Amino acid sequence: MLCALILPLTANSVFATTDITTNVSDQGSGQNINNITEQTEKQIAQQTAETQTKQQTQTTQPTIEKKQTQQTAATNNEQVTTKNSSEQNIAAGSTLSATTAYTSVSFTSSQINDAASRVKTFIDTNHRLPGYVTISTTQVSLPQFLQLLTDNLININSGLVTSVTMKNVNNPSNPVETISSGNIYKSDYITIAQTIKTAIANNGAAPDYVNTTLGKMRYESLIYTLSKILSYQNTNQRLPIYVSVTPWTAGGSEGSSIPSSMQQYLVPTANCPSTNPTITSLAASITSGLTTQYSKATAIFNWVRDHLSYSYYYNTKKGALGALSSRTANCCDTSHLVVALSRAAGIPARYQLGNCQFSDGWFGHVWAQLYVNGKWYYADAISDSNTFGAINNWKLSNFTLRGTYASLPF
Repeated sequence: MLCALILPLTANSVFATTDITTNVSDQGSGQNINNITEQTEKQIAQQTAETQTKQQTQTTQPTIEKKQTQQTAATNNEQVTTKNSSEQNIAAGSTLSATTAYTSVSFTSSQINDAASRVKTFIDTNHRLPGYVTISTTQVSLPQFLQLLTDNLININSGLVTSVTMKNVNNPSNPVETISSGNIYKSDYITIAQTIKTAIANNGAAPDYVNTTLGKMRYESLIYTLSKILSYQNTNQRLPIYVSVTPWTAGGSEGSSIPSSMQQYLVPTANCPSTNPTITSLAASITSGLTTQYSKATAIFNWVRDHLSYSYYYNTKKGALGALSSRTANCCDTSHLVVALSRAAGIPARYQLGNCQFSDGWFGHVWAQLYVNGKWYYADAISDSNTFGAINNWKLSNFTLRGTYASLPF
């Protein structure tokens, strides 16, 4: 299975390997469900919207292809800007990270409370944070959502029902937690909210943790705990006397242990619509009955590998939905489907671009990687000889890595 790349490859090219674990035993998953115990809360619909993150990148001629063919040159200007053949792809060898565009907008107290209810339901169901939250028509990042929760809670406690303006808030750097299970009472969770507000104002970023009466509460726990409090407010029109909490990683929940730096690999993009009903329905069907991230990732990889045949063309042409509909795709669109289904299942997924040595020569190639249990696994579904975490149709020991992407730029 070969790929063609219209980019000169000389005898002086340097080849490198990547350090990625390909064989790790499967692990069990746990649950992380906390409850506000004062009263029963109403059930909110389980769907939470996630945002699309745009990456700003310039490309010149990343024309990519694969599989069994001797064709090494073709012209395809769909979704890519073609320039002189002497120019090189400036994205080669770089790692692009997704960023969230900041929009100055205000939300009402009831809008924030409604979003808190939806986030609580999402976490209770999926045991992880959503990638993003949609409030009204605005896509809000999780650090920004924490700021909205905090300001709204403080306002409500002060008897104010006023709108809250969203700020530009960065991700925390290294969340840690030492909290033990127990109850946090109203006076204490208001103090927690005030501490978060001060940290955001001083640092422009969500805090890694906040000291509480039960120990250090990490960033993810702060979002969940404040979402539960405002979800209760949304149902009962008053704040709870106390909220029950347990450690975020209690029970070894794999989804909840996904670090905040991986959230960029869970969001949908134009060619990877991981929140599309067709994609989410298929992902749920493929992973039905499976309880670990590893088993889900393996099942998704196997499904794409076994249900798609290969078509020869350059770059992205169909996206994940087109590949699924036609059941045939090149390496780019096959990877789009792997990534979309994985993200829909709560598994961080990304793309890699490289010059790879197949049995009949060197070609440009794109493949997916999935993040499971703290490790990145290869997921190259173009060949029946490949398995999840293992590549056999090109030489993994000798290739040039040109780029790693949350969103494939061509």
